[in-house]
Amino acid sequence: TVRAFLSVVLRKISGMGASSREEIVEVFDGLDVDLDRLCELSFDVFTTPELLRALERLERVAHRLRAPEQVLINQLAAQAGKDELGGTLRSALADRLRITKAEAGRRVDEAEDLGERRALTGELLAPQLAATAAAQRQGLIGDGHVKVIRSLFAHLPTEVDLLTREAIDADLAAKAGGYRPDELFKYAQRIMDWLHPDG
Repeated sequence: TVRAFLSVVLRKISGMGASSREEIVEVFDGLDVDLDRLCELSFDVFTTPELLRALERLERVAHRLRAPEQVLINQLAAQAGKDELGGTLRSALADRLRITKAEAGRRVDEAEDLGERRALTGELLAPQLAATAAAQRQGLIGDGHVKVIRSLFAHLPTEVDLLTREAIDADLAAKAGGYRPDELFKYAQRIMDWLHPDG
């Protein structure tokens, strides 16, 4: 099921132990079966509020699926070289997933900020934008929110310290759960104006 798939991946993300190859394949196969069933459903019996709730649930699942994608991308970046991939990671993803190189690059960059990281010693490290990553794993925020948050961090003055950065990440992730991306952008602009009043 989708829940089992996400459970396996989230356990992997949180470092609670490695998954077996058989377990991973089983969960992916179960996900395919459940999605096949979902695609065959008719929603004629649903009322308008039920249709809206169903759409909201689908959106939340779509947001959550970014978390395992980021784990997979970061693992590919760590273990596969250009020879094995037939080029750069961005090019390999673009070709394999049939997406543009720009979209592949966006996903690689997001995975670097939101996916699990490993120290040189192999120790599991929190994502660079830990609060944003957690909100995405919970399905509370989507690609538009992540784009706004990552953009703000790309433009933060270098003198902003780590604790302030973590507080900004937590604040934006919390606000994003109740804002549309355009509303979050306006809120992020106010933060940037406060931190960098001279532009």
